[in-house]
Amino acid sequence: MSTWRNLLTGAGHWGEYRKALGVLQQDEGPSFKDMAARSGKIAHGVSGATSYAAATLHKLTEEDLRKEPKWEQVEVFVRACVEHGAERGERRDAQDVVRLWKDEFRRLKGDEPPPPPKRTRGRLLVLGAAVVLAVGAAVAFSWPFSDGSEGDGKPVAAASSPVVGSTPSTPASTRTAPAASPSLKQPEPADGRYLSRIAWSGNGGTTMVQAYADYTDSDHGRESATGHGYDIGQDIITLCQVSGRPVFLGTYRGPNPERNGVWYRMSTDEYVPAVYVDTGRGSLPNC
Repeated sequence: MSTWRNLLTGAGHWGEYRKALGVLQQDEGPSFKDMAARSGKIAHGVSGATSYAAATLHKLTEEDLRKEPKWEQVEVFVRACVEHGAERGERRDAQDVVRLWKDEFRRLKGDEPPPPPKRTRGRLLVLGAAVVLAVGAAVAFSWPFSDGSEGDGKPVAAASSPVVGSTPSTPASTRTAPAASPSLKQPEPADGRYLSRIAWSGNGGTTMVQAYADYTDSDHGRESATGHGYDIGQDIITLCQVSGRPVFLGTYRGPNPERNGVWYRMSTDEYVPAVYVDTGRGSLPNC
């Protein structure tokens, strides 16, 4: 049976997006009555949201309703499910889960989620005081590197956060898309295993590249996400390449958009879109 993640990343219209919400609630969420009780507290941290009745939240899961839902209601719904899962011992980063739902919301051309509330005058004054103190401390303490970073002055790559139950990792909850890493320029391997790297960002500005079990342009192919995310800067082992379906590039920042439709098979028997991967060479052998 398809998981909510597979349904979400394969959604072709709002009815399927709503169906994925329903599966999330059934598999990991509280009852709609409990969700409504949680919504008021959760809404304090969600721009434009308020407390919602159980009927309103249940309506979000009606797959026959192919109308775009309100993003703030979706976020409250998803956060309530993650919160409920945490109480049962499930370890998920709420920001990572919300970001996945937001990316797919944007892919389906949903209205841009509302911006966060403006800072108040008091908060700005506190922030200004903190900046002044930080500058003063920097002057008093002679920084050992000219640009404030370590070693040779190049920024140190942030470590990836592990995905529960899998080896690959998901991006840190507040990370913005970093610049592309230098080309690997690796010599030809003797064992047919190519050290490669997730090097560019993609759909919606996220730093995570989703892996799939199938690269074909079929319903099964589009819904075959494995649930494994590989973050920018993370090394992977690729074996060969194959032609398959194109992917939605969004705010893609890589140099080779024309490679959209080429997929790399990894040592894990998963497939990733070639446009997001640096292998250090022009192409790989055909699978």
